[in-house]
Amino acid sequence: MYILGVCDSQDAGAVIINSESNQITAVNEERLSRIKLQGGFPYLSIIEVLRLKKIKQEQIDLVAIASDMTPCFILRLFSKSHAQLRDNNKQFSFLLSVYILYQVLAEKLILPKKIESFLSRMVLGYKLSKLGINAKVITVDHHIAHAYAAYGICGFDNALIITIDGLGDGVSFSVNIGKEGIIKPVFRQSALNDITLYYSRLTEFLGFKPIQDEGKVMGLAAYCGKYSALDQAAKLLRVSNGRFKLKNPFVRNKKIFKQLKTISKQEVAASFQKHAEDCIEQIIAYWVKKTNISKVVLGGGFFANIKVNQKIANIKQVDKIYVCPHMGDGGLALGAAFFAKKQKPFKAKDVFFGSEYTNKQISEVLESQKIEYQISNSIHNEIAELLSRGKIIARFNKAMEFGPRALGNRSIIAAAVDNSIQNSLNIKLGRDDFMPFGPSILSEYKAKCCEQTDKAAYAGEFMNISFKATDYFKKKCPGAVHKDGTTRPQFVSMNSNNDFYNILNEYRKITNIPALLNTSFNIHEEPIVCSPKDAIRSFQKSRIDYLAIGDFLIKRRDDEEKQ
Repeated sequence: MYILGVCDSQDAGAVIINSESNQITAVNEERLSRIKLQGGFPYLSIIEVLRLKKIKQEQIDLVAIASDMTPCFILRLFSKSHAQLRDNNKQFSFLLSVYILYQVLAEKLILPKKIESFLSRMVLGYKLSKLGINAKVITVDHHIAHAYAAYGICGFDNALIITIDGLGDGVSFSVNIGKEGIIKPVFRQSALNDITLYYSRLTEFLGFKPIQDEGKVMGLAAYCGKYSALDQAAKLLRVSNGRFKLKNPFVRNKKIFKQLKTISKQEVAASFQKHAEDCIEQIIAYWVKKTNISKVVLGGGFFANIKVNQKIANIKQVDKIYVCPHMGDGGLALGAAFFAKKQKPFKAKDVFFGSEYTNKQISEVLESQKIEYQISNSIHNEIAELLSRGKIIARFNKAMEFGPRALGNRSIIAAAVDNSIQNSLNIKLGRDDFMPFGPSILSEYKAKCCEQTDKAAYAGEFMNISFKATDYFKKKCPGAVHKDGTTRPQFVSMNSNNDFYNILNEYRKITNIPALLNTSFNIHEEPIVCSPKDAIRSFQKSRIDYLAIGDFLIKRRDDEEKQ
């Protein structure tokens, strides 16, 4: 039985799973359309996962759509308009407020929610039929889908599952218990107390794009150790008895934000980040104590905040922590499919669920574009040698990662031995100069490079949590340590990614350093590359030294002329 999971919200995508195995095929629309966080119905993703799975439309037995009401059936009728709403901040903010009220009311009233779900199934069934898919269609509650996406590959049988996400079927925060593949909701809080609104308002205030650039706030926060705006943060958000209390979610609280204009942006970011961490710490500690479950699983876009995740891992009562590799709405399609399957949790060795290209396919693209290249018989050794000489390399290989983190198959890698590498890379890639980069570390050296990894070693395989860097790592790899002394690693084993492991290990043999800096292979404000054509285009637009694509090595022409 083949189950197709679909998300048609922001960061749309599709997933195919088989009811008899744990094999996953997944792609998000942005990787194919080349529009970051592409929303709307994922026509391209559905076609791609069918191609990758090598099955026909009529072989799909069930379609599970993430979210009963997000977006509502009217927006689902006009998915292109829905996807473009975010481009107008003022219009989007007004419609978002109306939408929140509508969904909160509908979520509380069973009949309107059932009608919404029915109409959504009708609309989506029609769109699927245009692709030749006529299987039964079900819808899955937004936060239940987030919970299943996280729980399905967490490796814990019995887990406390926390989801925090903005505007999902009228809910912003949920507490659940997962046991033997079944998730039981314990508590749900409406979108009227959405902590992501607290953070997105701040994102907009600091001059970034809300519901997209929240990670930049977290990056900026590390540049200041002062928390002079804590009082203002506390006025906007507080917690009580395991739940959030947000002040006036539908107004901009102009008085408070006017006060913030007298404080540096770094101090504002640091204060709001710290307050968010403290609030989450109280929330998690409350529910761990109440449920007596110490293995914590996290899903929803808010948990892209790696510093919050580190704070949770440091809670005394928490035994283990796991963060969904695709925590935001881009992971909802997987959660919907897992719900339909009633997926029992397993420990995924990797999340390379996406598009894959052979050396033959790559060479055809290189030849068609008349790209000069050399074929390598020992690509790992050559890459390691170049890295040891200070070169920056874009690596494209095998199947694409599922989620926002590049994990070695669509990565830009460099030595982290010098602090200047961050500035150099940001310039070459056109990114903000304050954004940090994380390291990829050989798994057997994780304790030597990072402190207190035991609780979150598995989460650390997917770059979704930060750790305090050891003195050894600060000395050897300063380029991968943030201003606050933390680092966001990817722990790499032979089992998780043997190709990338070999590159790291060959580099270690040359330099005696078991880590490299790793960032996503993309140009600023573009999605991570998907195809060989994407890789070549991004390489040519950047100022990266080499592109190692499959077993082929391409040298930047202007770099060659300089030598």
